[in-house]
Order: sequence, then C-alpha cells, then structure tokens
Amino acid sequence: MNVHFGMFIRALRSWIIQRPITSFLILAYATTAALAFVPKALTEPGLLPGGATPHGFLENVVGSAVPAFIVTALVSGRAGVRDLARRSFKWRVPLRWYAISLLGPLLILLLAVTALYGLAPLRALAQNWSLIFTLFLPALVIMILLNSVAEEIGWTGFTFARLQDRHGPLRAALLTTVFFWLYHLPSFYVETRSWLATAAVLGIFLLPHLGSRLIVGWLYNSAGASVLIAGLFHAMHNAIVSSTGLVAVVALPQFEVLVIMAAIVVLAGAIIAVATRGRLGLKQSSESDADRTSEGCGGQ
Repeated sequence: MNVHFGMFIRALRSWIIQRPITSFLILAYATTAALAFVPKALTEPGLLPGGATPHGFLENVVGSAVPAFIVTALVSGRAGVRDLARRSFKWRVPLRWYAISLLGPLLILLLAVTALYGLAPLRALAQNWSLIFTLFLPALVIMILLNSVAEEIGWTGFTFARLQDRHGPLRAALLTTVFFWLYHLPSFYVETRSWLATAAVLGIFLLPHLGSRLIVGWLYNSAGASVLIAGLFHAMHNAIVSSTGLVAVVALPQFEVLVIMAAIVVLAGAIIAVATRGRLGLKQSSESDADRTSEGCGGQ
C-alpha cells in the first residue's frame, strides 16, 4: 500500500512539474468552488473593516496566493518560493509607480465624474472629507492587506509571469483574462445566488477584466516585476467602486461609478497595449523571473 501511494505521489508531482499552470488553475478553481458553499454569514460585509468579507479574504488568500506558492514549491523548490515571495512584496521601486497605481485611478475617476456630473461630486467630496479617513482609506488598507495583493500573487506573479515567458506579454494578458474571469464565477454566484444573474455579470465584466489584466501586466513589468504595485492598483480600483469606499464620499450611485470605472479601465488598457506595442512594459531582453529560477519545469 505504501509503495503504491509513494508511486502515486511521485507521478502526481511529475504531472504538476510538467503542467504548473494547469495545476494552479485546478487548485484555484476547486478552492473557490468549494468556498461558494460557505455559510451566508461569511459573505456579508460587517465582520471585517472596510466592507471586506471573510469569504473574499478566503477566496483571494486560500484560492489564489496559496495555490501559487504550493505549485511553485513543487515545481521550483525553495528557490522558486523565495523568488515568488520577493516579487510578491517587492516595494523598492521608483515612487512614480506608487503614484500611478494609487493616485492615477483616483484622479482619472474624479475628472470623469466632474465631466459627467459637473461640480456636484467635488462638492460632496469637500463636504464628506471626513469619510476619506473613516471609510475610504480603511477600505483601501483592508483590500491591500487581505484581498488584492494576495489575488495578484496567483494571477500576476504566477500565471501571467509564466505565460508571458512562453507567449509574450500581450498573449499572456489575454490568456490570463480568460482564466481570471472564470475564477470569479463562484464569487459572482455567492453575491447573486442566481446562475442567470451570474452569467449576466460575467458577460458585463469580460472587457473590464481584459482592461485590468493589461494594466496590471504593464504595472508589474514596468515596476521591475513587482506584484505589490499591481496589487495596489487592484486595491485602489476596488476601494473606489466599493459601497464603503469613494462611492460614499462623492455621493454617487454605486452602479454608475462601476460603469464609469469599467469604461476607464477598458480605455486605459487599450491605450497601454497600443502605446507599448503589446510589450506591456517588458523589455525586449527580459526573461520572466519564474523561468530563471526553475530549469526544466515544463512548457507552461
């Protein structure tokens, strides 16, 4: 029995080494599918600050970051795990990338709502300035610590980085979009409790997901393979559209802000793809860090 079990484990590890991305996707999808059946109380805002939910935390940490590190450990060993950890929390980057990832979305959104609604959102911002410290910033911090960076470890630091090495940055972003889009199916179902509504939400968010993958891929490459910078943009985006985030500060309907941000992300992603000629900030001579730390890890 022990001999057969040992043979099975060796065969499984060999399969994972040859198919790291497929292995990650299986773990990520299986985990998030299982989390769709957590008690409803864990999906309700209020248990964590900033509107975060225990379900969202589990989904991003257990369903994204943990599978990335597990597969990396099996494929590349300790060196690969150290490399993924280094890229995940790489903070020594030029300050402009912090400004672009954090202030860029905020300023563009304020310009857009001013153009669409006049000065009313800015007046609301001036009147509700205290909510920036009591709602918006707490929501942003929680999303950075519990959600967005963890999510990007799996989808940018692991999936995009590996696909980029084989297919180039633009095709890697397109492929990651599909995988990342499907990854959200269970969470959309948890929020809607309707498969029809889930299908509708998936359809609406396909293009914004593509735009976001182009943006975070560009930020990751441009900041020298920093998942943290990509995660900061992701967190800022989510804090802007959250009901306890900027939506409350500027006193606009959440759905309208969601639509505006979706349009901004799609447009920005398209501009970045064209302006960089599909390189998304990757230098011609660059190799993925994941590839440099693991020789003979398979074709994925």
